[in-house]
Amino acid sequence: MNADIVPIIVTYNPEKDTLLTSLIELLAQVETVIVVDNGSDAGTELILQNLSGSHRYNVKLIALEQNFGLGKAYNAGITLARNLKADFVLLMDQDSVPESNMLTELRSAFISLEAQGKSIAAVGPRYREHTTNRLSEFVVVRSLGLTRLRCEPSLPYVRADFIISSGSLISLQALDQIGDMDEDLFIDHIDTEWCFRAKAKGFDIYGICNAIMLHSLGERRILVWWGRWRSISVHRPFRYYYMFRNSVLLWQRSYMPIAWKRADKLRMFYFFWFFLIVSPNRRITVRMMLKGLKDGFQKKSGRL
Repeated sequence: MNADIVPIIVTYNPEKDTLLTSLIELLAQVETVIVVDNGSDAGTELILQNLSGSHRYNVKLIALEQNFGLGKAYNAGITLARNLKADFVLLMDQDSVPESNMLTELRSAFISLEAQGKSIAAVGPRYREHTTNRLSEFVVVRSLGLTRLRCEPSLPYVRADFIISSGSLISLQALDQIGDMDEDLFIDHIDTEWCFRAKAKGFDIYGICNAIMLHSLGERRILVWWGRWRSISVHRPFRYYYMFRNSVLLWQRSYMPIAWKRADKLRMFYFFWFFLIVSPNRRITVRMMLKGLKDGFQKKSGRL
């Protein structure tokens, strides 16, 4: 039992069965889980009542009165975890389900890396995408763009430049030095910004090969030919506002690497033209992208 880890799940109109499965898997590995509900229409509290009595007792619910965004919700959970005297927090999306040994693998790797004299900000698992069943890779920034690193049998972990927030194990000691999540971004790029802020302060990020979770990217995925067959995540149009706006905001921050800015600008260029061609809601999607670009250059932040 990883008693020094407190997972934080942020919910917004969650799917009942997935959330319950995630909670049951987490409570088999830790003593306490924090659920921060971001002003759901449906009652997350009613879903939690489906847990058995002992499990329900070990879930701490923070019910926010409206959707304040992912960053503020994570920070609310982090504050409670500090009060509970946790050593680590595990950030989780509502649709992520850890495998039975994920937390033990993450914690062991974190401690092992620190024992080697490394300053570790966070470690994260690989994720298995629900629809493709394919395991993710970890990402580093090179001069020519982003490179994905595969896990080899001989490598228990991979040094990465950033990891997704869901599944990331972060020490509260590191958070005290790096700072909490950027609430002004609201959603999207919160994990990217925090990881690069951590690296700018001398910390490292690692991907842990034997730690695995189930996870979904986007509302759905489509398979398209774009130089090769690619599985593309498709979101609702409003998400593209935040993707584009927050990218522009991060391009203007000095601690974000120049190589990442260059790669991200190219990625946004491809995104724009790709969804202009294939999106079923192309008119509103493109409008959201353009508004995001405009607001980003005008340094607007927070909720749309």
